[in-house]
Amino acid sequence: MTNRPPAKPISPFLPRTLSQFINLLRIGASLGISLLLRRAYTWGNPVIVHIEPTSLCNLHCPLCPSGSGDLTRKRSKMSLDQYKIILDKLPASVRMVLLWNQGEPFLVKDFLQMVEYAKQKGLYVVTSTNGHFFRELEQAKRVVQTGIDELIVSLDGTDQESYQKYRAGGKLTWVIQGIKNLAAARMQLDLNRPLIHLQFILMKHNIAQRERMIELGQQMGADKLSFKTLQIVNWQQGNQFLPDDPNLTRYQSIGESEQPRTKRRRFLPDQCLRLWYSMVINCDGQVSPCCFDKDAEYNMGNLLNSSFSSIWKGDHFKKFRQKLLNSRFELEICRDCTEGVKNLFQETINYQKN
Repeated sequence: MTNRPPAKPISPFLPRTLSQFINLLRIGASLGISLLLRRAYTWGNPVIVHIEPTSLCNLHCPLCPSGSGDLTRKRSKMSLDQYKIILDKLPASVRMVLLWNQGEPFLVKDFLQMVEYAKQKGLYVVTSTNGHFFRELEQAKRVVQTGIDELIVSLDGTDQESYQKYRAGGKLTWVIQGIKNLAAARMQLDLNRPLIHLQFILMKHNIAQRERMIELGQQMGADKLSFKTLQIVNWQQGNQFLPDDPNLTRYQSIGESEQPRTKRRRFLPDQCLRLWYSMVINCDGQVSPCCFDKDAEYNMGNLLNSSFSSIWKGDHFKKFRQKLLNSRFELEICRDCTEGVKNLFQETINYQKN
């Protein structure tokens, strides 16, 4: 049995077929014309789709709408039948499916079947988890056998005290064992996926653990470790977590009475490109413009009872894209969006290259 290197992530923007290539040209052309004329045109279809299996979570992270209880929309889980209806309606242009949003995907009993159904359709599948659901080797083997391409596992501390300060209700030993199980299962089954991607959010209380986290990730058999900057909504909420070092945050100014302002790249800093190549489908089938519409305030339609085209190229989406072009940051959900943000990831370690 060999320990094969993990499969490399695909780029959804590298087409495999002529129709996908033509679709990318349509996306690029419509986006370019839209930016030039300040009028929303949509000639292509998305290449990335975000599907939320559930809005429920087993942890109580204080800055997460689901974990903190601040999420105002109804909490629910997507059924396997509903998921299949949605996936069957997606256009052939879609290459990547991201199976998470505001909840913990592994709380859905049919989640692994959801992954398998997407893989049957030839899609690249990624999910994000808090890592509490494969504490036994056989559970990890079942995950690996689905063919899932990448697992992002949140791990924001190297000891229980630090870890639970943000991941409230979590058990670090369970997460560490789960990651080890995934690496062992992949080796035993002689498979090169999933890519095990650890994500460490940089906060005031865990910055000193960075070097230890790098060592721990390698010891567990992870393939990649990303140090991500913290997202906050307001000063009162985030002050206890936000690092003092400005190089370790995504914000350029913050104060007790103002909305945090993010550092932005020079290239199109006030424009969002996502709405021309991706969409978000919540666990009830309702389509949101992006993942920052956490409470689904902007209803583009419901894919369970509407066609894909009627939503993607419909009036609601068109009007929302037009609002972005006119004045993006007048939309509240856009003010802390990561599109165009500098310092989103502070550092990334690729263990397989070391």
